[in-house]
This record gives sequence, structure tokens and C-alpha cells, in this order.
Amino acid sequence: MDKEQDIAKQIAKISAAEEKNDYSAINQYLLDKRLSWMKQNLHLLNSLEGSDVRRAFEMVIIRYLGLNPKEVLVVEETANKIVWHSYNWCPVLEACQRLGKDTRKICQQGWESSVEAMAKLINPKIRFSRNYAQLRPYGDYCEEYFEITK
Repeated sequence: MDKEQDIAKQIAKISAAEEKNDYSAINQYLLDKRLSWMKQNLHLLNSLEGSDVRRAFEMVIIRYLGLNPKEVLVVEETANKIVWHSYNWCPVLEACQRLGKDTRKICQQGWESSVEAMAKLINPKIRFSRNYAQLRPYGDYCEEYFEITK
């Protein structure tokens, strides 16, 4: 799928969700797709080193989403938290800009829970979130993180 097709697909999903004021269809589709991939690929965890948050970053962000590590820069890392800045091309960002929609709302309601669910298969205490004060296009990058909660 080329970039324009991907943007058009995201525009259709966002428009349908906004019309109904309901993001459950997006969430369920992504949850099913992403959890299926994780369950089929959990064996890859054995080849990954580091803390659970590092392994979640490697599995979800690098392997599943296929993002280039040069475009998702880790800026903070401890045993319980990993923070990165995403500079990668994003079809959801492009779709939001074309629709005049706020990425802070759209990303949180439609795309956040499935990422967290993937990470929770590695460690049920992992939480995924973003710094919504630093999210494109309101900033130069999207600041995102995995954190182990108590």
C-alpha cells in the first residue's frame, strides 16, 4: 500500500469514528490484529535483551510497527521506563491534518489501547502513553513511553 492509500484508509476510519463519536471499531480492529501478531511472535522475546520496557519497545515499536530506530530516538531509559521521540512518517498524523482533527484526541481514542495491550503480553504492569503536550503537529515529535506501574 502506498502512502496516499494508507492516508485515505485512515481518513475513512477517523471520519466513520467521528461521525458516530465512537472509536470502538478502530480499537477492536487494531486490538485483534496486533494481539494476534504478538501471540504468534512471542517466541521472539527470547532473542531480546534488556528490561521488560526495552523488550516491549523492541517488539512493538521496532518489530511490529517496523519503525526505523533512527526515527524513534530513545531519550530516557531505566529498568521501569523507556521514553522515545517519534519522528517517523505517520498516516494517522497525515489524516488528522487533512481532516483538521486534533491528533491528541484521535491518537488517544483510536490508537493507544492496542499498543498498551501488546506490551501487557510482555508484562501486565506495562502502561503505554504519550506526552500529549508534545505530540505532532504541536511539537516536532511525538513523545511516547512504556512504563511499569505499581
